Amino acid sequence: MDESLGAQYAIQIAVHTLRDRCKNLQQRIATLEDENVALRSKCTQIEENEQHSLSEMDKLRVQIAETTEQHEQLQDRVRMVSSENQDLWGKLGKLIDINKNLRNQLNKINETVDQHITPTHTVLIRSKTFTQHEPQTKFPQKNLDINEKISLELENISLKLTDNFSKQKIELERMCSEIDEMQCDNGIITENFGFCFDDQLEEDVVDDLNVALEDLRLLKEQVLTQKEILEKNLRNMQTIQNNKALQSCKSCDMKRIHQCEKATSTVDIPKTGVDKCTEALLFGQDEKSSSKLKQSTEVEKICPICSRHFKKDTDFIEFQQHVENHFIVDSNSHEIS
Repeated sequence: MDESLGAQYAIQIAVHTLRDRCKNLQQRIATLEDENVALRSKCTQIEENEQHSLSEMDKLRVQIAETTEQHEQLQDRVRMVSSENQDLWGKLGKLIDINKNLRNQLNKINETVDQHITPTHTVLIRSKTFTQHEPQTKFPQKNLDINEKISLELENISLKLTDNFSKQKIELERMCSEIDEMQCDNGIITENFGFCFDDQLEEDVVDDLNVALEDLRLLKEQVLTQKEILEKNLRNMQTIQNNKALQSCKSCDMKRIHQCEKATSTVDIPKTGVDKCTEALLFGQDEKSSSKLKQSTEVEKICPICSRHFKKDTDFIEFQQHVENHFIVDSNSHEIS
């Protein structure tokens, strides 16, 4: 019995431990499932956020395109309103001129009416006899007919003027209503309505003048630099000409010395110490002159612009290309190299 009770207790203890382990494992599974659900929700949120960010960029781009289109449409409307406003102001100016002319005509008509309405002096008619009861009144009857005609003409003119004024009034009211509708349509706000562009024009003119002055200043600087280059080239040309003149003078002197030596040659006379000295001096002068002539012959070509020396062996085409390169104008600097 004791053994069976011990076995039962052991089984009960094992069952309790298994239950506890199962509870712990179930709790762990529940926590893992919760974590898994949370991670899945986070992943879905991240994906949705990425898609949402892309969709937001697309939406923003679409909104930007729509706003640019609306801006262009508003600018077109503003231009249309400004042009229509200018036309309306022109029409108003014409109507004002017409109104002035009509007022002048009305004043003239009133003056003529006043002249005709003024009481005419009664014409005294002499009767042939004092017994004549009814005087002859032919002239007053004509005056009455004329007055009736004038009154009818004035009535016609007044009717025409009233019709014209009524039509012009209707047109003005219609134009004012159109202007109000244009100004109130879609909340369009225009700053100038096609007028008051004088400030903008002045700013544009000032900018153009500044640009032109800057261009003139650059041209002046380029002209000054070209002037300096040309002056330098002229100096080089003058120096080259002077050197050529000196070389020609030296060659003439050498020819004269040779001629004198030939004229004063003493073949038959024995040479003395003095003759030897003179010959040595002449020989030294000949060597110097010959060395100078050799240098001059070796350097025959000289650039007239940069004074560069070219040897006798150099080709003339190379020399010509070198000189022409100095006169090639650069499109950016506009200066001679």
